[in-house]
Amino acid sequence: MIRFFTSIGGFLLGALLFTFLMIVAFNPNFFAEKALKDFAKDLATPATNSLDKFLDESVLKPILDNPETLTRLGLHQLDFLTNHNEKLDDYSVEKAEENHEEFLKYYSKLNSFDEAKLPDPAKLNLQVAKFSAGIEKRGFEKFRYFMGPFIQFYGSHLHFVNFMTDTHRLDNKNDAGDYIKRVNEIPRVIDELMVFEERRANAGIYSPNFVYEKSLNQLTSLIETPTNDHPLYLSFIEGIEKIEISTDEKAEMIVELEEAITLFKTSYAKLKNLVKKNSLEAREFDGVWSLPNGEDYYKHRLQIYTTTDLTADEIHNLGLKLVKEIQSEIKSILTNEGYDTRTPLAELFIELNSDPRFLFEDSDKGREAILEDYRRINEETYEILPDYFNELPQAKVIVKRVPIFSEKSAAGGYYQGSSLDGSRPAAWYANLYDINATQTFKMPALSFHEAVPGHHLQIALNQENENQTLWNKFGYSTSAFTEGWALYAERLSIEAGLIKDPYEMIGSLQSELFRAARLVVDTGLHAKKWTREEAIQYMMDNAGEVRSESESEIERYIVWPGQATSYMIGRIKILELRERAKKELGNRFSIKDFHSVVLMNGILPLTVLEALVDEYIQENS
Repeated sequence: MIRFFTSIGGFLLGALLFTFLMIVAFNPNFFAEKALKDFAKDLATPATNSLDKFLDESVLKPILDNPETLTRLGLHQLDFLTNHNEKLDDYSVEKAEENHEEFLKYYSKLNSFDEAKLPDPAKLNLQVAKFSAGIEKRGFEKFRYFMGPFIQFYGSHLHFVNFMTDTHRLDNKNDAGDYIKRVNEIPRVIDELMVFEERRANAGIYSPNFVYEKSLNQLTSLIETPTNDHPLYLSFIEGIEKIEISTDEKAEMIVELEEAITLFKTSYAKLKNLVKKNSLEAREFDGVWSLPNGEDYYKHRLQIYTTTDLTADEIHNLGLKLVKEIQSEIKSILTNEGYDTRTPLAELFIELNSDPRFLFEDSDKGREAILEDYRRINEETYEILPDYFNELPQAKVIVKRVPIFSEKSAAGGYYQGSSLDGSRPAAWYANLYDINATQTFKMPALSFHEAVPGHHLQIALNQENENQTLWNKFGYSTSAFTEGWALYAERLSIEAGLIKDPYEMIGSLQSELFRAARLVVDTGLHAKKWTREEAIQYMMDNAGEVRSESESEIERYIVWPGQATSYMIGRIKILELRERAKKELGNRFSIKDFHSVVLMNGILPLTVLEALVDEYIQENS
């Protein structure tokens, strides 16, 4: 007989430990919620009024229900309570409906708060929360099936592979086992999303034909790629090489993963059949104007992404005006560099884009040279930040290549924030699919936008800001602010002297021209009945885009209506507010303080940001 306890004290301690383990076993969510709240205390300032407490709770509550979010945030320490690291989210239509019922309770409670009884910061939070909730409610109730899950741009079928290869941690043996379990989960979530896709079809909502064609190509690649060359396999092999696992255990795990990838491929083959079937009913027109109630849907999308009441016509005309102005600036530089600007600008852009001086060798070596140049630009940009910002993030950003399996339909560059615990660094991804789409003189502007002082600076500061409530930091997001800031950051970098020659200035202006042209083509496609080809040609003729880049971008705007308008609308507002503050404050204006107002109060609709800047001006007058 084994003696477990040698004293009464030991017996009591053992009994308490046993009781604790039983409670954990039968009610792990109670402890997980408590641990999450404790963790949140280190991320944000505690809420001090009833509204902010309610809003903070609305942020925390769904996190435990979403395994992918827990992993993305880096909450690895909760896994012993949640087992989230072996799971994927619930994508079923039933879960979405259940979540909406919970949301309606939140919506009702939110609208019961008396704004007059709240402190000033909470009044702003109430305005933002009501704006966001109103959009969410309308979107679910009127336009639930308008966005498809299997689009060629960031589609769910790509998301799960990206999530496993880029987000799931492989630090130890348990992580490796969880990786295999998660790959085995993918067929379940694909089945759930296929139900959504079928409901979408039953509602008479289909995508344009090219969406199905490109998604089918992506699915074919993920099905037909040999298992030993599959991204899910290669990522796992690379990860377990760094883990202390016996040779036999590794071999056993690899066999299990191979079986999981076989099931993955079977699932994706079933999905491919559904996509093929729906492609037979592909809608004739590209713009959402052709969908049932499409005009109203597009108004809704513009409100989401601009946080204004600007109409499609107003945005379209603003875009046309800006395109003309920026083109004039570019022509002036080209004239000074000896170009004949009587030649159509589109032809001059082709000449610039194909000039060997500005291109890289089409090889692995050339692609690595691009990444190295981006790293150099990023390091040089860090050096000027203290002259323009009171606060700088501790988290750094690295440069990575867009995964090869998704690069053909991905954007030219995109940013992914770091995990909250810092275990996964922030990264910005450069698309190297068509190496001739990367010209040296365009590279600084893209780096400024995606890394610093653009997305990384703004997002990392928001993530690290301990003076905001949890909801201020994570409860609301809008492209009008985040993309508006990143485009503003490009202009700030020019003002800081980071553009070193006339061609880089042309590259920066082309970036601005690109965003101005987006105002034209997005509204052209979705409100003025432009075709995909008309929009592609407009971008090539007016923004200097090569065919592959223009095609990828236009196809993105088609499946993501309204989002492309957010960049320039947000940038215009931030610049307008800066000029207002300069004019009103004169010598008392500080660029660092202005940036603190913009960046250190969370992500905001442009109307709320304007109110905060006006308050800053009044306080410093």
